[in-house]
Amino acid sequence: MRVLIAGAGDLGIRLALRLPATDSVYGLRRNTAALPARMLGVTVDLRRDPQHWPAPPEALDAVVYALTPSQRDEAGYREVYIDGLMRLRRWLLGVPRLIFVSSTAVYGQSAGEWVDEQSPAASTSWNGRVLLEAEAAARREWNEVVLLRLAGLYGPGRLWLQRRLQQGTTCQADPPAWTNRIHIDDAAALLECLLRHPAPPPLLIGVDREPAPECEVLSWLAGQLGLPAPRAVASAGASAGKRLRNDLAQSLGWQPRYPGYRAGYLSVLGELR
Repeated sequence: MRVLIAGAGDLGIRLALRLPATDSVYGLRRNTAALPARMLGVTVDLRRDPQHWPAPPEALDAVVYALTPSQRDEAGYREVYIDGLMRLRRWLLGVPRLIFVSSTAVYGQSAGEWVDEQSPAASTSWNGRVLLEAEAAARREWNEVVLLRLAGLYGPGRLWLQRRLQQGTTCQADPPAWTNRIHIDDAAALLECLLRHPAPPPLLIGVDREPAPECEVLSWLAGQLGLPAPRAVASAGASAGKRLRNDLAQSLGWQPRYPGYRAGYLSVLGELR
């Protein structure tokens, strides 16, 4: 198999390192110097017109689009998820499969509902709306598209919950704010599963098995780190979030190594401490 990973960052590199040595794996990013030897670097800036890019790799079987915006606002999201995707499409012709890494931010449910692939995606947030536009563009431009909507990624180097606790954070207890996550290694394994599957579903949610209230997660993590527990607050009318299911992903043969937040955070507690 010949695969191009557009956005060869943390997730893309972890995916590449899972693929067998017989596969040709190309990593597309602005600076390819830090890529592992396993990946063939393709130096491309998706913010520029494709006429400035090198010739694309030939006979690709699939493209994985897994970019992260460097600018966390609507303009930054559009630049990466829509404009960058369209530039990549003009550069690549004839690639049969695109796996587009999206986000569960496209779901607007906010009363603690259970959400799966059949649930409506009608986010009212700007990031959710931009991602829905990008998903629609991907479906228009590629013959075979798999949309992978990932919950919040965590794992080595992703320490924002620890920083919140160190700063003396609060948490929403009433109504309980449901949270959903997936360890980055499990996300890479799910991408590998989709690449290998002969007929992957067109839409998939990537999440572990344990949605959990924000206060529960933060209180447990504080206890593990010896930090003060967050102060629980009530917030009348606040969003209770949603609870995500991963039944479809598991039906493909994928099983999360870290089925819940306790197992996942225990694997990185040394770094957190």
